[in-house]
Amino acid sequence: MSKPTLFEDLRQEVDVEPGRSPFFYRKAFRRLSKRYAADPQRLIRDEMRDRTSDDPDDNMIRRFPKQGHLFMFEYSSEKDNVSVFDPFPLVFVIKVEGSSFLGCNLHYIHPLKRGIVVENLRRNKLTLPYNSVSKYNISQIKGLLLDVARSEWTSASNLPIEDFVSIKDGKSRSINITDVWKNNNRSFRKMLRGALIYKGYGTNDEDFKG
Repeated sequence: MSKPTLFEDLRQEVDVEPGRSPFFYRKAFRRLSKRYAADPQRLIRDEMRDRTSDDPDDNMIRRFPKQGHLFMFEYSSEKDNVSVFDPFPLVFVIKVEGSSFLGCNLHYIHPLKRGIVVENLRRNKLTLPYNSVSKYNISQIKGLLLDVARSEWTSASNLPIEDFVSIKDGKSRSINITDVWKNNNRSFRKMLRGALIYKGYGTNDEDFKG
């Protein structure tokens, strides 16, 4: 049997103690997620092992993104100079266009407001701040994508794995997360609004199907 993923650990711990306060949940979440903070790619490795277990969860490993899904992946910059860059984004895919896709990186949204955005997504409603929306090139994704199960969107959005960096002359330097949130908060009201459009992977919806 494979080792439980973070999402499974969380569900088991919270389910064992029903009726706990949100504070207990957040504390458990922070404690369990620490092992991923320094190595976000571990989420994908753990999920790959989970797919071979007798009781896999609903998260999937993908080669390609699809509209209406929420993905975690490692991303590289094609530029030598970038003021703010997130090397392991959590992206809701708005639209796929050939070899690129438009997506909202939830990490750019302050956690308190992020919760509202995610809850709206779960209700099939888009309220995405424009300053969190970017174009991503599939060729710059390093490795595979973790397609987060809809039931896990809230848990995934609360993972403390944001690690914003600036890139100058090809060298990255960590920047203060709260500064990024504070700067983006100034234009939070400028939203991309609409209804969520979900596209599936077809009838043979298994690992690595694009």
